[in-house]
Amino acid sequence: MNKTKYQVPSTKYTQTVFFIGIKGVGMTSLALAMQDAGWSASGSDTDEVFITDDVLKARQIPIQSFSDPIPAVDKIIYSAAYAAPVGARYASPAISLAEAIADFVKNRTVIAVAGVGGKTTTTAMLAALFHAAGRDVGYYVGTSSIAGLDAPGHNGSDPIYIVEADEYAISKTDPRPKFALLNPQIVITTNIVHDHPDIYPDINATLTAFRDLISRLPQSGSWIYNSADPLTQELLRGSTPKCKLLPYNLMNNDLKLNVFGAQNQLDAQAAILASIATGLTLTQATEAIQAYHGAGRRQEFHGEVAGRLLYDDYGHHPGEIQITVEAFKQKFPDKRLLLVFESHTYSRTEALLSDFATAIQVADIAFIMPIFESAREKGKAHSITTESFATLAHATPLTWENAATSVWRSSRPGDIILTMGAGFVYKLHDQFKEYANTKEY
Repeated sequence: MNKTKYQVPSTKYTQTVFFIGIKGVGMTSLALAMQDAGWSASGSDTDEVFITDDVLKARQIPIQSFSDPIPAVDKIIYSAAYAAPVGARYASPAISLAEAIADFVKNRTVIAVAGVGGKTTTTAMLAALFHAAGRDVGYYVGTSSIAGLDAPGHNGSDPIYIVEADEYAISKTDPRPKFALLNPQIVITTNIVHDHPDIYPDINATLTAFRDLISRLPQSGSWIYNSADPLTQELLRGSTPKCKLLPYNLMNNDLKLNVFGAQNQLDAQAAILASIATGLTLTQATEAIQAYHGAGRRQEFHGEVAGRLLYDDYGHHPGEIQITVEAFKQKFPDKRLLLVFESHTYSRTEALLSDFATAIQVADIAFIMPIFESAREKGKAHSITTESFATLAHATPLTWENAATSVWRSSRPGDIILTMGAGFVYKLHDQFKEYANTKEY
């Protein structure tokens, strides 16, 4: 992916905002967009290295420790991973990230991109497409970078605002989906999948959340959906949307893209339909989509090292793993694919265990990292371990201490090493590059 040269906006700041947990991709994106809009942004987080560190530093956004007192500011926004601050007086009540996004875009024409698998890519594609077509739309994307654009979050002068609409809970005390606070004109659903079992106990709960989102679309609005998705079909059977229905699927003609795989083809079709629904022509849209060259942690190329091709992807649901690994095997049919997977949350891993095992075995050689638990799970007992997960998936269990060494020694020139997961597995690539320069390996 092409690296972006970040620039600090030449804006005179008139208001101040503080983000608790600012290094999260969603928090960073909103901080950058609000900085564009004239807010002086700062925040707090841990000292741990995140993928958002570079853009926050380049945009000169100060970050302090969680233990430091929150300064006097006009607005405080907290991540869903943390609780609202208590025990102190502030100029205004602290609000969740979901509330802050909804407030930030309330006067814009919102395109909300939802679904499990593809929503970050589709949102990033839309942002790149519109800007390539000369439209300065605003956008909020849950990633660290988008090739060719200044940042993953932007205010924009156009009435349109593109939002990656998350189905996860608003906060620790409010289990409603984050997208419940949005009032979009257009909704894209890439796939509807039962995910986040800590929030949605079953498929019906998932369908209810998406049904509510679609029901809020006005008659003049549009629902753009993957018609081949089974749960989307079920949602259609049980709903009577008053908006315009715009289906897409892989039966349509292939688009010329600078990224590969079936999911990218689907995401691009959704982005093109949304852009046409807001005024672009088909010719403009299909030409402008070629401006998309990737986003951080989405099939992200980390270079060729000692004959190995290094890639990283954020996919952490079984469906995402399978379609991504299959895309790589189709793109590189003569190469072995080594998958290094870091599962995110014990609840998801336990609920979808057999699906994970099936998806992981699509790789030629698979490794399982320690499970990345959520803040909600800390201190709780779990039925799954790295070892038992690996056994079921016919994979090799790893620790953070031996992961890079074990994977590198199992690889050979001509292989693809693909790291996947929502945690920190991407950090292994720095160690792979070090090993390439060490005669021992």
